[in-house]
Amino acid sequence: MDPKWSLGYSGSTMHYTDAPDAQNQLMNFIRLCEQHAIPCDSFQLSSGYTSINGKRYVFNWNYDKVPQPKVMSQSFHDAGLKLAANIKPCLLQDHPRYGEVAERGLFIRDSQTDAPERSSFWDDEGSHLDFTNPQTVAWWQEGVTTQLLEMGIDSTWNDNNEYEVWDGEARCYGFGREIAIKHIRPVMPLLMMRASLEAQQRFAPQKRPYLISRSGCAGMQRYVQTWSGDNRTNWDTLRYNIRMGLGMSLSGLFNVGHDVGGFSGDKPEPELFVRWVQNGVMHPRFTIHSWNDDQTVNEAWMYPAITPAIRSAIELRYRLLPYLYTLLWQAHADDEPMLRPTFLDHQHDAQTFAECDDFLLGRDLLVASVVEPGARQREVWLPDNQAGWYDFYSHQWFAGGQWVTLDAPLEKLPLLVRAGAGLPLSERISHVDAQKDDRRELQLFPLKGTGSTRGLLFEDDGESWGYKQGDALWLEWEMTCSANSINLDINARGNYRPAWKALKLSLPVGEKRKLLVNGVEGTEWRF
Repeated sequence: MDPKWSLGYSGSTMHYTDAPDAQNQLMNFIRLCEQHAIPCDSFQLSSGYTSINGKRYVFNWNYDKVPQPKVMSQSFHDAGLKLAANIKPCLLQDHPRYGEVAERGLFIRDSQTDAPERSSFWDDEGSHLDFTNPQTVAWWQEGVTTQLLEMGIDSTWNDNNEYEVWDGEARCYGFGREIAIKHIRPVMPLLMMRASLEAQQRFAPQKRPYLISRSGCAGMQRYVQTWSGDNRTNWDTLRYNIRMGLGMSLSGLFNVGHDVGGFSGDKPEPELFVRWVQNGVMHPRFTIHSWNDDQTVNEAWMYPAITPAIRSAIELRYRLLPYLYTLLWQAHADDEPMLRPTFLDHQHDAQTFAECDDFLLGRDLLVASVVEPGARQREVWLPDNQAGWYDFYSHQWFAGGQWVTLDAPLEKLPLLVRAGAGLPLSERISHVDAQKDDRRELQLFPLKGTGSTRGLLFEDDGESWGYKQGDALWLEWEMTCSANSINLDINARGNYRPAWKALKLSLPVGEKRKLLVNGVEGTEWRF
C-alpha cells in the first residue's frame, strides 16, 4: 500500500531540471507553493538532472545544474515535500559507465553476437539493461541507493521502460535460461520496478515505498502508481484521458492519473487548465506535468486570474484525502477500483453503459467533469441506485434514473454524492502529516426514506507497515434511517489512534431528523 503522501499534489515539469540553474528553479517551486498557498506533497525530478550536453545518463548527477543534491533534498523535506527522481533502463552508447556495464554482460545481447543490443533511445543509440540477470539487478540497486536514496531522494520514477528493442531476437539472460526479448518485453519494466522497489525497501525498511512507472504489465499495480503517458494539450485529451483512466482501473491498475494540463503542445488556455485540474484532483494520481512546445511551464499559478480556482480545486482534493485514503486501502485490501465507470455499480441501469464523461470516485462520489470549452452547465445522468443523489455543495437531493442539469461555473466541478454515504473529510492542510491532521469530519448524506447503509474510514500513520500488525484504525459505521431519526452506529477496530480525538458529524442542509450516535443524540463521536 502506497504512503498517504502519494495522494497529495505532486509538482513536476521537465523545464526545471533542464534549466542551467535547475537547483534554483526547483527550490523556487517550494517558495511559489507557499506564496500562492497551494497544498503540495512532492515533486518529481525529470531526467534533466542527469544530463550531459542535453543527453540523459541514468545515475549521473549534473553538478553544474544541481551542485548540492543533498542540500536541495533537505530543503524539500523541511518544507514537507518528498522527491521522486526519474531513472531510465537504457544506457546511451557514450554513457560514462557504458563500457563497465557492457564488460560485465549486464545488457540485453545482440541476436547474432555477444555484443550489447543497440536501439534508438533519446536522440542517440543505447543498450537496454537486462533485468533477468541478477547481476544487473544488483548493479541497478547500487545505483538507486548511492545516487538517489543516499542523496535524499525518496522515490523512483521508472520511465521510458517500454523496452523498444529493435531486434526482437535479442537475447536475455532469462534467469539462467536464455530467451528472446520479444517473448518477455512486457515483463522487463515489471522487473525494473521490482528492482527499484527492493532497493527502496532495503534503504528504508520501516517505510512503505512509493514508485512510479510509465510502463508495465499485469502485476505492476503491486509495485507502482502509473499514468497514461505523454499526452497532448487539448480538450479532446482531457475527455479521452477519463476513458483511459477508467479502462486502466478496470484492468487492475487502480492507482492512476494523467499529466494535468497536457505534457506537450502549447500551454493550456486558462479555461482548459482549470477544467483539467478539476478533473485531475478526482484521480488517485494528481500531477501537473509539462514539456510545452512554446517553452512555457504548466504551474498552478501560471494564470493569476484563475489561480484562486486552481487553489480551490486542490484544496478540495486535500479535504477529501481521508476518503481517498480509505479508497486506497480498499483497493489494496480488496482490489476495489478507485475510479469506476458508472455501470460498474449500476449494471441494471442501461443508460450507464452509454458513452459519457462521468465516473465514480469510489462508490460514493459521482464526478461530472466539464470537458467542453465555454460550458457553464453540465447535463448528468444520475444512475438509478434506488436511493438518489445529493449535490455535494448545495445538498439538494435528486432521484436516480434521470437526467439533471447542474450549474458549472468555471470555479466549480459538478459533484454528486450517493444517498446513504458518509464522506470522511479533513480540515484545510498544506501537506499530509498524520500529527498535524488533527480534525476529522464525517459528512453524512442519509437516505431520504427508511433503510440502512454502511461505510468505512481507514486511518494510520500514513507511511509505516503498522497496519499489518493492527496498528491502524478501521472505523466502521452503519447509518439507519427512519422517519424521525438517523442512528449512526460506530465501531472502532485497531490499535492506532490518530491526532484527531473527535469525529465531527454533519447532516445535509435542511435535514430535520435528529441524529443519534450509538443511540445517544449528538453531533460528534469520540474514542
